[in-house]
Amino acid sequence: MKKLFHSDPLIEMINCRQLRLIGTYKFLEASEKHCAFLYENFSILIKAEEVHIDVLKEEEFIIHVEELQSIEMKRQVNDYEKIR
Repeated sequence: MKKLFHSDPLIEMINCRQLRLIGTYKFLEASEKHCAFLYENFSILIKAEEVHIDVLKEEEFIIHVEELQSIEMKRQVNDYEKIR
């Protein structure tokens, strides 16, 4: 039986112009040239010439960018967890 709705975390990039995230996120800040948010266990910063937030739903986030400059993802580690 097929799932009707996607329930697992997903990051999908289309042609380096659109970023779609499904899962738990916390929006931090945005300007016309950047966007910062927490997604699952990652801190993500996107920089571009222009950043547009197309969809901002409870568990879906779609960003459209013009002239992507960088995507920075950093794993967030709590005090009890170690990266190996």
